[in-house]
Amino acid sequence: MKTITLAEDILDNLAFVRGRDIQEKLTQLIENNLLLQLKECEDFLFKFESKHGMDFATFAEIWEARGIPDRQSHNVERDYMEWEGFAQERIKLLQALRNMKTKREH
Repeated sequence: MKTITLAEDILDNLAFVRGRDIQEKLTQLIENNLLLQLKECEDFLFKFESKHGMDFATFAEIWEARGIPDRQSHNVERDYMEWEGFAQERIKLLQALRNMKTKREH
């Protein structure tokens, strides 16, 4: 375990966070932040899924088979790269949340 120093105003504001002690409060803050990031990520994923009518895995499969019209256009390539990034970020965020839950249960 490591020792950290918190500014007095941060310590005072932790009173508004649920938890029995500082560690529980910080864990709650981190988990809430991960959930917020996940929600934002899923909003972007939904935007691409709605635009293209499929999930990223399907889009990538069709892309590789050269079945996406205008595959090499700037807009389609940009969608692919951004969509892929959000899909990977979602996996990382879910893994971080699972890790937190697992550690909390042990």
